[in-house]
Amino acid sequence: MDEPRDFDDILVPTDGSKAARNGAEQAIKFARRNDATLHVLYAMDMGDADYVAVPSDIAQTRGRLEKKGQKFVSEIDDLATDAGVDCVTTVRANTPVEAILEYVDDHDIDLVVMGKRGRSDPDKPLIGSITNRVVGSLDIPVFTA
Repeated sequence: MDEPRDFDDILVPTDGSKAARNGAEQAIKFARRNDATLHVLYAMDMGDADYVAVPSDIAQTRGRLEKKGQKFVSEIDDLATDAGVDCVTTVRANTPVEAILEYVDDHDIDLVVMGKRGRSDPDKPLIGSITNRVVGSLDIPVFTA
């Protein structure tokens, strides 16, 4: 039988959805049990801003997305802090899947914990497209909540 795996760095992506919060609550439990650092990531998908022709509009859109992302990661940071878990928050401009994969590589993440589906997939029966792509792209454990 394999030895239990130690998790030193745990990533929880968030989009502010209920599923993401469920993932965050589970990630906090894992982090507490492993005395791990929790990394919270929000991806600002700027693809929706491509239709905007005026650069100042793109800057405003980016500012709104960044503010929204900071709110979402701060909510999870507060939960982690209340649970006595060290937490690092990040807001990145990229698609969610690419942001998650890059973050895992950049920060030597041991475990990803995420909701089964997020804001864009609220009616899907099992797991959403982003979660499915992350699970299929990583060689580390991905726990879905």
